[in-house]
Amino acid sequence: MPVTGGELYQRPGRAVAVFPTNDDLVMAYLAAPLTQFGTFRSDIEGSYLTTMDRCGDLGDRIRSGTRAERLRTTPDQPNTFRRPHGPGWALVGDAGVVMDSISAQGISHAFRDAELLADAIVAGLGGARPLRAALAEHWRRRDQAIRPMYDFTVRLAGFAPRPADRLLLASLAGRPAEIDQFLGAFAGVVPIDRYLAPGNVLRILGGAGLLRLARATVGHALRPHTDVP
Repeated sequence: MPVTGGELYQRPGRAVAVFPTNDDLVMAYLAAPLTQFGTFRSDIEGSYLTTMDRCGDLGDRIRSGTRAERLRTTPDQPNTFRRPHGPGWALVGDAGVVMDSISAQGISHAFRDAELLADAIVAGLGGARPLRAALAEHWRRRDQAIRPMYDFTVRLAGFAPRPADRLLLASLAGRPAEIDQFLGAFAGVVPIDRYLAPGNVLRILGGAGLLRLARATVGHALRPHTDVP
């Protein structure tokens, strides 16, 4: 299907990503709340195309292309931390910290974890420090490294963006340098906690954005919430 680069769409209750990949193929992915999985599975293609039709001309472009594989679905994406090692075994990437694929971090984390794990094994077996202590340090470093992106991913998967999130995304329009920084943070190249630090968000929003944020935050706080008794 025709694409000129990566595309990201956020719609109520949906996230869509489209990226060119190898051999002139294109990945067109969507995420929806797990509570809707049963309904979605009852008509996979119809549900899929209905979502794509909400993203400009994306639905038409997908229909004009040739499907290379069947549509695949999965509800099995628990967000959880697992113990990364034990007698004779170790886990890296998605095996060690399972994260919703909405932020697409699994392979990057696998490479990073493998380097941390290799360092720990070399230190332990090479005599630089006890192996148990080296593996415990690896565990601590893994959790510390992944926690900001893990929290960001859980928030994305909840489909409940905060007023600041909405205003931040809206403020990027027409600002290529800021878009590059956002995509770098989303991809894990720029530390997500550094990008979303209050000082950086305030810089991006500017004075007018801060005023809109204050109004949106007050409105959100005053809006009735069904989960409050």
